[in-house]
Amino acid sequence: MINNLIIGCGDIGRRVGQKLLKQHAVTGVVRSAETAAQLNQLGFVSCIANLDDSPVKLPAITADTVIYYFAPPPDEGEHDPRMANFLQTLTAIAAYPAKIIYISTTAVYGESAGNWVDEQSPTRPNNARGKRRLDAESQLIAFQQRHPVTITILRVAGIYGATRLPFQQIKTGKPILKLEIAPFSNRIHASDLADICIAAAQQNSPPLAIFNVSDGNPGSISQYFQQVALAFKLPAPPEITWEAAQQQLSPGMLSYLKESKRIDNRRVISELGISLRYPTLEEGLRQCAEELNCDHT
Repeated sequence: MINNLIIGCGDIGRRVGQKLLKQHAVTGVVRSAETAAQLNQLGFVSCIANLDDSPVKLPAITADTVIYYFAPPPDEGEHDPRMANFLQTLTAIAAYPAKIIYISTTAVYGESAGNWVDEQSPTRPNNARGKRRLDAESQLIAFQQRHPVTITILRVAGIYGATRLPFQQIKTGKPILKLEIAPFSNRIHASDLADICIAAAQQNSPPLAIFNVSDGNPGSISQYFQQVALAFKLPAPPEITWEAAQQQLSPGMLSYLKESKRIDNRRVISELGISLRYPTLEEGLRQCAEELNCDHT
């Protein structure tokens, strides 16, 4: 039986784990006893560990272990010390799993002027969020070059799902950038991402593989907010100019709006044999409405 270890059991970790539990044992590594208890109720084995510590307290890792590393880096800085602690711990105990699946972000590509971006495109993140993820990728690549382990890096677009929709922002009248000037953005439904993570672990793959993960249908953040509002019969968000946005929107939102790219997902579809459940935002929002027991227009 494959030993599945999920480090960071938020929404995606739980989705992946619950799918795997149908056939395999799953251990979730989390920071708090409360979260560990929640995982136990779902059928996970749980382990409490802090990635800010070195060494990291990890459960037993064997040559057939598959590690899903979903833990985020810290919120500040341009490096990921948590990844460094994790990899240093593996090295110190000479524990080399069969595979590590890492969720990164398409922010590693930076601003691309609305052009299509594939896995061969240069990585030049222009904000700290992207730089932290690229640093983690670089650490993993260096680790793979020195040790007998397969690494798969998933550069993931914006994740949405029933528990991730911007209801609060819409209900409180938060403005959006005018639709006609909003930059391209990309997304993936959380359920499709979970399927892709598992496919990446189960498929035979080269020692190092990088995949872009999106639904292949770019839109914009403004379009996303508008469609969520329409789908759930909420007031349409007010639209503002770029000048007004710089005054009214959060630094985090502005960092997203300063990048425009269209993510090419053909490689992940063809090489992992994935058939997306929700290839369009409309289909994804319909599923969200069904999950939330809402009337979808």
